[in-house]
Amino acid sequence: MAKDNPFSDNPFNKSEAEKVPSAGAYDTGYGSTYDPSAWGQNGHTQSASTSSAWDGGAKTAYTSPPAPVPKAVGADEDYGRRADHLDLKEKELRAKEAELRKLEQDLRSTGALKPEKNWPPCCAFTHHDIAGEIPAGEQKTVRFCYWAFLGFNIAVLFNVFGSLCALCALGPGAGRLPAFFLSACYACAGIPGAWILWYMRVYNAAIKDRAFTYAIFFLFFFIHIIFCVWSAISPPLPFSNDWSHTGFMCAIKAFGSNTFVGVIFIIGACFWTLETLWSFWCLKMVYSAFRGNGGERRLKQEVAGAMAQHAVTRGSSRV
Repeated sequence: MAKDNPFSDNPFNKSEAEKVPSAGAYDTGYGSTYDPSAWGQNGHTQSASTSSAWDGGAKTAYTSPPAPVPKAVGADEDYGRRADHLDLKEKELRAKEAELRKLEQDLRSTGALKPEKNWPPCCAFTHHDIAGEIPAGEQKTVRFCYWAFLGFNIAVLFNVFGSLCALCALGPGAGRLPAFFLSACYACAGIPGAWILWYMRVYNAAIKDRAFTYAIFFLFFFIHIIFCVWSAISPPLPFSNDWSHTGFMCAIKAFGSNTFVGVIFIIGACFWTLETLWSFWCLKMVYSAFRGNGGERRLKQEVAGAMAQHAVTRGSSRV
């Protein structure tokens, strides 16, 4: 049956006698020897060195996982220790700064240390040194308030100039003569009042770090902002003279009579507007610094302490 099967004769199934004998090694003629026995039946080299490379160190090198990177032991603890050390140093520096500031205030109160009068530069009557007296963290806020004070001086002095121009160009009618004297009173009372009531309050509050002084500053500075808004608008109210403020509404009325006076009043209104906006920015900065330093809590403590001291003093006086 095998003879009847046409597929029984496999051409690839050859006997050992039909296989081609392997040739021996021979010289290639180029200074090397070729040995066919080094090649297998499939035509691939069976190199012992390759097998040993995969079985030996090369196999270990490719299959073994990489060595883990050693982690620094105690790195987090060391960082926390350094942060605590820096915080301690900062607290010590602040305590020394407060102690030196208190010592300086005591010396000034006793008269042993008299500060040099250096402000204003043209005619010095008081001492003013932001860089030397104010702590570093509060210098920017106090300096901005100082610029607000200077801006108020410019606005209120230009207000007097505008009222004088209206008086000279339009005559004393319509209450322009009393308006000029009223604007002069604003300048004479407003400049020293702003210096004492709100600028020196924030200046001393930054030096002494007292919450009650900050509260007084907020009160008078809010009144200052209301006055600036009123001057910038200059509404014709029954109880006020609108010609005493170089505001926008009075400037519109001045344009109908004299263009030059209208332009002067428009410039004055711009000065008042800029002063109002800058004052709002200063109020925001001071309030942010006040809340950031725990001012509300310290204000309650200072008020409670003052009330308790007043009650003790009143009770002892009755006895």
